[in-house]
Amino acid sequence: MVSLKLVIFALVVATAAAADSDKPEVETLTEKSFVREDGYDFVYKTSDGVSRQEEGQLITVGDQQGIGIKGSYSYVAPDGQEYQVTFTADDKGFKPQIRVIAPGSQ
Repeated sequence: MVSLKLVIFALVVATAAAADSDKPEVETLTEKSFVREDGYDFVYKTSDGVSRQEEGQLITVGDQQGIGIKGSYSYVAPDGQEYQVTFTADDKGFKPQIRVIAPGSQ
């Protein structure tokens, strides 16, 4: 019984590995980042259509310090649609806005 479970598990792993090998390797097309005393920013884009830009700044709320972040990222979903998420994250929480980007509108 144990050996049958092992064979089934091996088949599942082999099938998953074969499915992953069909995908093209993703490359970083552009990447820039800067770290400053009061924050940071970065931007990158990959060959599979993913892009992200983000900026972080030190913020003070009461007697506490933290980082306030704003940025966006986009990607092409399995349904073929391109989605863009614009967000802020600070002492008031994470606030995303999501939209579908029409082809050719960027």
